[in-house]
Amino acid sequence: MGRRQIKRQKEFIRNRGLRDLLIAVALVLCAGYLLACTMPREGRILDNTYVNHVNVSGMNEKEAARRIQADFEKSYAHQSLTVEAAGSKYSVLINNSLEIDAAAAAGKAYSLGHRHFLTRGFDVLRTSLFKVRLSWNAHIADADALDQAVEASGLADINTTTQTEYKIEGDELIFKKGAVGATVDTEGLVKKLMEAVEKDDYVSVIDSPMITGTVEPTDMQAVYKDVHKKMRNATLDPKKKYQIVRSQRGIDFDVESAREAFDAAGEGAQVVIPLEIEKADITTEDLRAHLFKDTLASCTTQVSGSDDRISNVRLAAETVNGTILLSGESFSYNETLGERTRERGYKSAPAYADGQTVVELGGGICQVSSTLYKAAVLSNLKIDEHHNHTYISNYIDMGMDATVSWDGPDFRFTNNTRYPIRVDVDFSGDEVTVKVEGARLSDNRVEFVSETLSVIEHDVIYQDDPDMLIGQSTVISSGQDGYEVQTWRNIYDKNDKLISSEKEDYCQYSAKNTIIREGTKEPEPEPEEGSTSEGETTESAGSSSVTEGTSETTPDSE
Repeated sequence: MGRRQIKRQKEFIRNRGLRDLLIAVALVLCAGYLLACTMPREGRILDNTYVNHVNVSGMNEKEAARRIQADFEKSYAHQSLTVEAAGSKYSVLINNSLEIDAAAAAGKAYSLGHRHFLTRGFDVLRTSLFKVRLSWNAHIADADALDQAVEASGLADINTTTQTEYKIEGDELIFKKGAVGATVDTEGLVKKLMEAVEKDDYVSVIDSPMITGTVEPTDMQAVYKDVHKKMRNATLDPKKKYQIVRSQRGIDFDVESAREAFDAAGEGAQVVIPLEIEKADITTEDLRAHLFKDTLASCTTQVSGSDDRISNVRLAAETVNGTILLSGESFSYNETLGERTRERGYKSAPAYADGQTVVELGGGICQVSSTLYKAAVLSNLKIDEHHNHTYISNYIDMGMDATVSWDGPDFRFTNNTRYPIRVDVDFSGDEVTVKVEGARLSDNRVEFVSETLSVIEHDVIYQDDPDMLIGQSTVISSGQDGYEVQTWRNIYDKNDKLISSEKEDYCQYSAKNTIIREGTKEPEPEPEEGSTSEGETTESAGSSSVTEGTSETTPDSE
C-alpha cells in the first residue's frame, strides 16, 4: 500500500471519528433539548420572566394578572403627557383614562414554555440563561376621561385670538382692537395623545394642533347703546318706599367719528374716543347729605269745637303726615285726602258752604289745610292754588286760611326747592302743627304778613217776633265785619335786610250781619184796681220789658 493510500485511510478514519463525535454530541443535545421541553411546570410561569417591571416567575396566570394590575396602578397613578401650545407647556394628567389588560399580559407570560412541545425547550433555555422581559403597554380605555383631562389642563382655554374690548376711563372711551390668533384643536390633540400612549411614549413633548380664530366685528351702534347714559340726578323712588335712586352722569359720543377712527386702526391697536360728560347736579352723596336735614318752616294752630270736628281734624292731619314731594312735584290737598265719606271715618261738623254755616261731612279739615298753607308760604314754596273762606276764621290770621271742598276749591303747592321735602303733621293736645322738612340752602327767612285794605262794617238787622212780648229781644246771630286783605311774602337775608316783597294773595271776607229778634206781642191787660181773682186782692204790680239775648260766634269749623 502506498503512502498516499495510507494517508487517505488515516484521514477517513479521522473524519469518521469526528462525524461520530458530532453525531453523539447532537444526540446528546437533542436529548437535552427534549428534556428541557419537559421541564416547564403546568400552570406556572417560567423563571426569570418579567412583564414590564413585574417579576411573575413561578406564578399562575391569575396571580400574575393581579401583580401586573397592581404595578400598573402604582406606576401610572400620576401619569401625564406634556403638550406645548401657544409657546407654553401644559401637563395632561391621563391616569384616569388609562387601562392595562393585565390578564392578557399574564397570559402572554404564561405562554412561554407552554406553547408547542418542541418550542418549550427554547423558552426554558432562554429563561435559564437570560431575564425575559415582556413589554405590555397601557391603552386609552375612557375617551371621556381623556377629554376631561385636556379640559382640566387648561389647553382648551387657550385662545390667542383677542376680541375687541372697550372701557371708559375718565372722559375717554378706549378700544383695544381684536387680533386674529388660534385655539387648540382639541379633537386633533386627543388623537395625538392616544398615539403617544399606543407607542408607550410618555417623554416626548407633543406639539398641539391649532385652529385659526376669528375676531368678531364691532357694532359701534351697540357700543353706543351700552355706553350712552342720560344724566340723572339722585332722587327718591316712590314705588320703593322712597329709597334713594343713585345719580348718574351723562355720557355721549359721536358714533360716526368713532366708527371712522376704529376702522382706520390696525389689529391690536388702541383707539381713543373722546366722550361728552354731563355731571349730575345732585349726586347721591349730595342727596344723602341734604335729605330732610332742616325744618324749613312750621305753623301751629289751636283746635277747638265739637268732638266730631276735632275727629275730622285729627284724621286729616294723619292723612297728610309724612307726605313726600320730590323736587318739582305738586301737592293737592283734595287728592291727598280724597273724598270725605263716613266709610273713610269722616264725621259731620259745622262748615261754610255758599256763605252759609252748615253741617257737613268733614267739617274742620280746613284747619289742617290752612295751617299747611301758612307753613308752605313760610317755607318759600310755590303756591299753585289758594282760596280763602267766606268769613274770617278764628284759628288763624286773616289772609292765611285756605278753604277746600270736594269737587270745589283746592289747595295746591309745588316743591320748587332743589331737594325733596316732607310734610310732618302732628296733632297733640289741642294743637295741630305742620312742619316742612327739607334742605335749607341759604340763611334767608320768610315773613308772611297781611295788610287790611278796607273794613266792611256789618249791619244790625231787626226782625219782628209776634210770639215775643213787646220790649223783649233775642240775638239770633252775632255779626262780624268783612275785610279786604292783601298778604305779602317778604324775604330777608341773614342780616334782616329785605331782599324782596311780593304780593301773595288778595282775600275778601264777607261781612256777617247781626240779627236780633224783637217782640211785637201786646201784653195782657192788667186787672182793675181792687178787683181780685178767686177772692184775693193784690196790689198793682208794675211790669217792665225783658230782653233775653244769646250770642252766636263765628263757627270754628273752618
